[in-house]
Amino acid sequence: MRALEADRLDRLFLVAYRKVVRDQDLTAIDRALRVMERRARLLGLDMPTRTELTGPEGGPVQVATATTDELAALIDLTDQTDS
Repeated sequence: MRALEADRLDRLFLVAYRKVVRDQDLTAIDRALRVMERRARLLGLDMPTRTELTGPEGGPVQVATATTDELAALIDLTDQTDS
């Protein structure tokens, strides 16, 4: 599926690129860039984004242990919101 989607994006890019070169169409430039961005995401060409989690006021995240009963109660709450 990835190869098929990449092929489709390549074709869309060529259409937009021809319009950019031939007509110097600024809208076509935006389209070409969007296709390029989508293709890069599809193929994993972009560098991964680093995400950092912090606790309150930028401090460390507090990790606590939970009992089996507390975990069961949380699961029950989740199951209730899904229905």
